[in-house]
Amino acid sequence: MAIVGAGIHGAALARELSLRGVSCALIDVGEVGGGTSQWSTKLLHGGIRYLRTGDVAQMRAGLRERATWMRLAPWRCWWEAFWMPHRTRVEGVTHRLGIGLYDRWGRERPGWPRDLRLGRVPDELFRADPRSKDGPFRAAVAYADLMTWDRELTRDLAASSHALGYDFHEITDWRDETGEAANGRLTAPHLVEATLKDRRTGTTRTLQATHWVFALGPWMDEALSRWFDEPTPRLRLSAGIHLWFDPVEGCERPWTVMRDSKRVLFLIPRDGYLQAGTTEREVTRGAEPVTDAEREDLYSGLEQLFPALPWREMPVRHEESGVRSLVRAEGATLRLSREARLERYPRFANVRLILGGKLTTARHLMDRLATELTGQFCPASRTVQLKQGAPVESAAWH
Repeated sequence: MAIVGAGIHGAALARELSLRGVSCALIDVGEVGGGTSQWSTKLLHGGIRYLRTGDVAQMRAGLRERATWMRLAPWRCWWEAFWMPHRTRVEGVTHRLGIGLYDRWGRERPGWPRDLRLGRVPDELFRADPRSKDGPFRAAVAYADLMTWDRELTRDLAASSHALGYDFHEITDWRDETGEAANGRLTAPHLVEATLKDRRTGTTRTLQATHWVFALGPWMDEALSRWFDEPTPRLRLSAGIHLWFDPVEGCERPWTVMRDSKRVLFLIPRDGYLQAGTTEREVTRGAEPVTDAEREDLYSGLEQLFPALPWREMPVRHEESGVRSLVRAEGATLRLSREARLERYPRFANVRLILGGKLTTARHLMDRLATELTGQFCPASRTVQLKQGAPVESAAWH
């Protein structure tokens, strides 16, 4: 098996195949975990907003996977009590009911710290937080979620496989079983060979595989169009932005707020900074810079909801735009589900496409795909801890 794309899905599939004794290669035009897998909100979560969109089944699947990730990589994950503030008593009751269901369905929390408390936040703690001052919120309710380092988690997955690794390798051509190249016309039903160019040295090599899996995230449509003149778009792309400020004294807990626009705004103290971000705007490419309009929208939201803090005077130490792959559908992207689809590429019988998906459910999805591809169930996928840090053993990476 050859996996094109070394993000969270590609790395997870490499581990799944290795657990089943299947030889595989992992190819990426950049570094492992270097694309959209490092631009997430860095949460392994059920998706509390799915209570509002009705995606309860997807939410409960995510909650089950939270616990699995904590068992597989406890050095990459830690629990947090997120505060969701409310403006009115009615909104507070609604939050307590919804959060109660969320935490009840997600009550499996291995390694939960005893000092973290869920439910109604005591008034004195809430008022001590500078984000509560002069704003519209009267109180808050705390719920549980799991935080992680997303890029490092992706690299641990790759390191836990026996895959041949080809990072910084660009696919420049394909051949089918007739020996025809893509710059001619591929007519046979199977791809058998890819030509790889090392972007660091300019050298080329060929790679042959029986099966190919494209785990290209938001770059899927672009790659299929370039390689095979594929006219059919399969994805909608949605981006959220993150700004990283210096830490603010008293902002100890992460906050999650539903804005009037139905977008989510979050403030998360982590890694010595205060991360502020929001979701969703539709974009057309897999890597988009933060736009002036999007930055202004986030500042406006911060000033409206947390007016006591001088947001525009606080230096921004880093900013990023995280692009999400959504399976194509009509309607606004903020209403689209983060569900994934495993698709057989109709042009080639031995090619699978991974469409959509998210960080939290990547392992479960790739467990399912590996079982389908090999016919082998693997209970160890949920129990064998990942390896830390070291890159995959491969000729290409040494």
